[in-house]
Amino acid sequence: MQFVYHKKAGEAEITLEGEDYHHIFRVRRHKAESLALRNLEDTNIYFYKITFLDKRESHLSLQHTEETNLQNPPKGHLIWAFIEPKIIEKTIPFLNELNLTQITFFYADFSQKQYHLDLERVARIIEHSCEQCGRITRLKIEILAHLDEVLQKYPKIAVMDFCTQSISAPLEIPFLIGPEGGLSTKEREILQPQFHFSAPNCNILRSETAAIYALSKII
Repeated sequence: MQFVYHKKAGEAEITLEGEDYHHIFRVRRHKAESLALRNLEDTNIYFYKITFLDKRESHLSLQHTEETNLQNPPKGHLIWAFIEPKIIEKTIPFLNELNLTQITFFYADFSQKQYHLDLERVARIIEHSCEQCGRITRLKIEILAHLDEVLQKYPKIAVMDFCTQSISAPLEIPFLIGPEGGLSTKEREILQPQFHFSAPNCNILRSETAAIYALSKII
């Protein structure tokens, strides 16, 4: 663990209790007398002394603050058709570690419309991933209703689909990954004017594998 996330990092005094306390002192089994905290809103790291600790809560006192430079700025914007939420949740830490800037989810024709993300749970997954990999900026999550709304907001995108053209250089535009089952005929027609790319030396990829592959090539 590179640091501990806390939304109040930067305040002079912090009380850890409930889930925050459990995560740090039960799950992470923290033993030291101090903690390094980040809030993922600024690039500072805040060092706290543990002034009180019992079986239910801990009191922290801010000792000093260090400003850190963002040496590895996030890159890439994934537009991802909804797939099963538990698969998305398992994949997000990989995308966060690869330093993706943003994910925009949308409902494609072949997405099952009953799928909904628990955004609070996703936020916790991102926070814990940042703690592990040392990322100091938060992966942004956005949800749009359908492909038309995506294209209204992001009119120029790249589409990963079955074709012969591979990525030869980093992309500066958002890239779209379809759901399991791919894109519908209607969606292919709508997206026909957009730039298309593929993974010519790969087998058939699952949606989450395609997302990781595309991001690894793009960055």
